[in-house]
Amino acid sequence: MKPIVYNLEPFCYSPNAEEIWISKGFKYIGGSLDELKKFQNRNLIEILITRLRCILDESILRLLPNLKAVITATTGLDHIDKSVLENKKVQIYSLRPHKKFLDSIPSTAEHTWGLMMALLRNIPNANTDVMKGNWERDRYRGYQLKGKTIGIIGLGRTGTKVAHYANSFNMEVVYYDPDVFNGEWNKADSLNDLAKRADIVSVHVHLLQDTINLIDNIFVENCKDNLFIINTSRGKVCDELAIVNGLNKGKIKGVATDVLSCELINITDSRLWRAQQEGANVIITPHLGGATWEAMWDCETYLAKHYVSNN
Repeated sequence: MKPIVYNLEPFCYSPNAEEIWISKGFKYIGGSLDELKKFQNRNLIEILITRLRCILDESILRLLPNLKAVITATTGLDHIDKSVLENKKVQIYSLRPHKKFLDSIPSTAEHTWGLMMALLRNIPNANTDVMKGNWERDRYRGYQLKGKTIGIIGLGRTGTKVAHYANSFNMEVVYYDPDVFNGEWNKADSLNDLAKRADIVSVHVHLLQDTINLIDNIFVENCKDNLFIINTSRGKVCDELAIVNGLNKGKIKGVATDVLSCELINITDSRLWRAQQEGANVIITPHLGGATWEAMWDCETYLAKHYVSNN
């Protein structure tokens, strides 16, 4: 029997990637986690594909005795228990090492800019109010970007794209990234230095041990009044309670985030989600940064090609 590629999140998976698996002698199957648990031929599964919905831990991986690889078309790996995979000698194929390829994918940077525009121009609230039959122009007056200072935390692939967008909008750019020096923009001496200078902060760092709660109470205390925060990184990079306290005190004017600290478990536990329910100026999207048709299909096809060319 043919070895199996099992896709835990098959919705609109790249047709080209599926063809690659089949052409290399695999049987491609898409199904949910519940369907995987009932699947009779789990011993034939050699490759498991996932996106961000499932947490791959020991409870799932022990079902797959002959698993050789996990493929995730993401840059973050916080949804995968890497230690379990290492113990089982299962390889992880993600997008993180493929910088040259990722440089061609602008989706997260574009989403960042969309969130920024929506937040500063009150677009979601204004649209909702119009849907109710109202036409209150003055009530939803917003802020222009020209002349504002954007503080970019993490000047990697996405942060650099956002900085270039800011140039086009005649904004001042300051960044903080201890591993980068780019003479095109001003580098802050520290996070607190950036907090004191920025009108808008945009977060673009990987989730690592030293980036958990990078945006914390100290950052909020040091930031300029009426700061706007945009996060398309990972939820745990921001201390949600610190941000909500900043919103309540008026230090933070608004937040637009594509990620939550508990998005893989229960979003209703999120302090930001609760604040939004209580009327705070918070926009939340369900981790859509990389979720465009073009980007997802390109990434899925790229990783399928990468796997078969190396095995």
